[in-house]
Amino acid sequence: MDRNYEDKIQADVNAIFTLMEQRVDEKQMLLIHSAYELAKFAHKDQRRKSGEPYISHPVAVARIVAEEMELGANPVMAAFLHDVIEDCPYTIDEIRERFGDDVAFLVGVVTKQKKAKYDQSKQVDNFRQILSSVQFDVRAILVKLADRLHNMRTLQYMKPEKQKEKARETMDIYAPIADRLGISKIKTELDDLSLKYLQPEVYKELSEKL
Repeated sequence: MDRNYEDKIQADVNAIFTLMEQRVDEKQMLLIHSAYELAKFAHKDQRRKSGEPYISHPVAVARIVAEEMELGANPVMAAFLHDVIEDCPYTIDEIRERFGDDVAFLVGVVTKQKKAKYDQSKQVDNFRQILSSVQFDVRAILVKLADRLHNMRTLQYMKPEKQKEKARETMDIYAPIADRLGISKIKTELDDLSLKYLQPEVYKELSEKL
């Protein structure tokens, strides 16, 4: 792993651990450490479009959940593990056995379900799955918002057509959900990042005026 990447990832991990040590007991901290180690091992051979080790993404999502959303131990663990089922050879039952029913529930909701045929599209079906969970637990959609926020913060590494697709989806779906949940800071950032890719000239003009 490149030293600069490694140092940045470790700094983020240390920040998460320091924050959570102030909120949770020793048993929960051991599980948080274990969730990070599992995610790190599961993603060890994967890289993002930017060239960064893939583990940088779940770590960044977990930091948003811990620091910006101020959630508890289980959502932080779910953030570390949210791509393990989709991208690696692990099952939800293994997550349940190691981290309990609640973490498994959160990971299961955020994980995109693989289907031979989607009702409308992969993203729409995934979003329906997330919305159906809100009646039981809003934490699942908060983890998904953290996931989308980090993806938007690193969208510059995607192809232009993918940037526009993700930006439109974010502006139409995720920013309004953040607004309805009262997370104005995240809603504003999602809107700003979406505008940056959908209307770059307008975004530049507004940025210069601000």
